[in-house]
Amino acid sequence: MVSRANSRSAGFTLIEIAIVITVIAIMAALAVPAMEEWMANARLKEAARQVADAFTLARENAIRTGDDQIVFFQTDMLGAALLGGNGLPVPILTLDDGRPGTPGQNCRIVAGKGQTPVNAQPGVNWGFTPFPGIVRAPNDTGAGAIPASGSTFVDPTGAATTWVMFGPNGIPVGVTAACVAGSTGSGGGTIYLTNQFRDYAVSLSPLGGVYVSTWNQTAVPPAWRQ
Repeated sequence: MVSRANSRSAGFTLIEIAIVITVIAIMAALAVPAMEEWMANARLKEAARQVADAFTLARENAIRTGDDQIVFFQTDMLGAALLGGNGLPVPILTLDDGRPGTPGQNCRIVAGKGQTPVNAQPGVNWGFTPFPGIVRAPNDTGAGAIPASGSTFVDPTGAATTWVMFGPNGIPVGVTAACVAGSTGSGGGTIYLTNQFRDYAVSLSPLGGVYVSTWNQTAVPPAWRQ
């Protein structure tokens, strides 16, 4: 009797161990989706920061060097995918296009020009979240729907573009595929980034200011917030 009692108090029964294992498994099953969502949103937030940094650094470099700086998104002016130094596609690339009016200043991504690529974040897309149960975010300016391309930048003719130029004064301007720049302040626009959980907007003001907003679908009513 004493031996059996001591054995019972000194350890766990198989049933108790099984219960503990089952509880741990249930907790892990609940935690994994939450962790995956957290990591996905962290990558999305980092991608938005990368876009904002590309705008800010291009503006600063334009003022510092006196060269035109062009920030490209997804494709160049000829429709070709942007490539990093390893030859793999990248979502963002900043080009130092040289002094305005000098030979070689043609808005083309070629060897010999300063280039700053930004690597992609896994699971991040351009545009908005097209998933069931998610309230679709409108354009953050209230001007309509988010373009499927994820960009509201345009050239001087009003055509949609995947780039914007910063002149030596640091002011963004729209520029055509033929490298004809628009007037001062014509380069404002927004880049929209998304995953299956959230939407981000990275906006460039006509004077070069940058701000980041996230779509809050749980607000009443749902709204963009900085």
